[in-house]
Amino acid sequence: MKHLLIPYLNLKYRNKLILTSILVGVIPLITLGIFCYYQTRSLLLEKEQDALSSSIDTAYNSLDYQIQLYENLVTYLVLSDTIVNVSSLENQSIIDRFEMLNYEYDILLDNIYIQHPEIVQITLYVDRTDLFHGRQLRPLSDLESESWYDSIENTAAPVWHLDKDGYLCLFRRVPTPYIKYVTSFSRHCLCIRLQPEKVFNVLTDISNDYHLQIADSNEIFYDYIDDSIAGKSYSDNNWTTKISPPLVNDWVITLEKPSNLLAAPADKMAVTILIILFLCFVLIYAVSGLLSNFFAQKVNLLLSAMHKVQEGDLTVHIHDDCPDEIGELTNSFQHMIRKLNRLVVEDYKNKITLKETQLMALQAQINPHFLYNCLSVINSKALVNGQVEISQMAQLLSTFYRTTLNKGKSEIMLLNEIKNVKSYIEIQLILNDNLFDVVYQIDDPVPEREIPNLLLQPLVENAIIHGILPNKIRRGVLFVTITQVNDLIHFTIMDNGLGIPPEKLPLLTQTQSEGYGLKNVHERLQLTYGAAYGLKINSILNQSTMITFSIPTQERQIKEQQNEGGL
Repeated sequence: MKHLLIPYLNLKYRNKLILTSILVGVIPLITLGIFCYYQTRSLLLEKEQDALSSSIDTAYNSLDYQIQLYENLVTYLVLSDTIVNVSSLENQSIIDRFEMLNYEYDILLDNIYIQHPEIVQITLYVDRTDLFHGRQLRPLSDLESESWYDSIENTAAPVWHLDKDGYLCLFRRVPTPYIKYVTSFSRHCLCIRLQPEKVFNVLTDISNDYHLQIADSNEIFYDYIDDSIAGKSYSDNNWTTKISPPLVNDWVITLEKPSNLLAAPADKMAVTILIILFLCFVLIYAVSGLLSNFFAQKVNLLLSAMHKVQEGDLTVHIHDDCPDEIGELTNSFQHMIRKLNRLVVEDYKNKITLKETQLMALQAQINPHFLYNCLSVINSKALVNGQVEISQMAQLLSTFYRTTLNKGKSEIMLLNEIKNVKSYIEIQLILNDNLFDVVYQIDDPVPEREIPNLLLQPLVENAIIHGILPNKIRRGVLFVTITQVNDLIHFTIMDNGLGIPPEKLPLLTQTQSEGYGLKNVHERLQLTYGAAYGLKINSILNQSTMITFSIPTQERQIKEQQNEGGL
């Protein structure tokens, strides 16, 4: 059980609250939804079954009425004097026969056709070969070849058959002349041919999506399937079937519907229930999210502050007026940040002092006065002897070392730092026979600002020694840019030299190199101005390298120090 709870315990506090709310709300809701679905489905299926039974009852009553109507009609005709007289024509003259057939028999049938347009043909079959009158009076021999003729000959009751042309035929034998009201019948018979579609059209609206079949034990008289299910295959167990009791002529009505269509209303109900469950789930999720946000807000604020401190941001300020456990923990954490800030500031000051001491020790290794005197003598001798380049070199060295040593101070005015780097670049041009060009883009006037000594010279030295001079493919160009934008002074040193491999870029400000390298400059910037300041190095191998950094103006630095002191 404990292993099952591990994923739950590993969730965030907010997610635990949301998951708990969802489980508590959704599980009962799903249970209720499933119960409602099956209950509703059972009721809807029962309703559909009742509707199907009602449809079969309606079909039974309608068809029973139709059958009795046509059987009464055929009985009426076979018992009529006209039919009996026509069937017994023997010795009448041609004129009498003509009058009988054209003025009595045809008129009788025409009246029937008018009253019943669904009747295609009424034919009287007589047991004589010399007596016929179009299609309305035919010899009995036309029927004797049919396989079902025996069923007509052996009964006096109306008999139904479906002929080869698809017409519904109703046969009945004609009574013996003069004793027609006694159960004595001749071999003559009357046939009424009907269109099945018109006879059974009363059944087309009894239901939807159904298969209807009317048959007796010998043959199928009508087979109709709705267009919506025509052409679709269903197995036998996928149909719901209702069968009517036998009709007066022993016909049976079979009504079938695909079971999945019967369950369609239940399926729609299932979709509705699923939508309701989904909306309830969304509502529960939204409400639980709001509540969890309310309860987890203070915890998240404290956790966010901890993450910022973990990433090195000690400017976080958090306070909670609530005197509960979380409020006490939050205020204790803020008190710890204040102490940590004080310790960090003290550590920064100690490191700055150490760097200044190291720089002073480096400067102290050179006797400034001795160096200046020597350079002055060299300059004088060079001028006397007309050695302009030697004189220029001596002056540049004098300027370079005077600004570098800076009377032992760790800070220098920005203008003097620019003189220092320019003199160093000129010395390099002389030493390397002007192998590269220099482009200066420096704001005029130069901002008046004290900066840490020797920030630019190490960057320029790296660009010349490691970038421009080793590149033998193209003439080197060194760009020095100093601009002020708002309350920041931006510095850029860029060359078109060999570039730096991508895997070495992250190590340049982390690894101590020989001499006064990039790591030293990067650390001095951060120690002086804060962790947000430092070198940014971008390089494209075999194309260029660009080193940039920014320092705040004096006004901005004062504001930042005041903000840090207020923490």
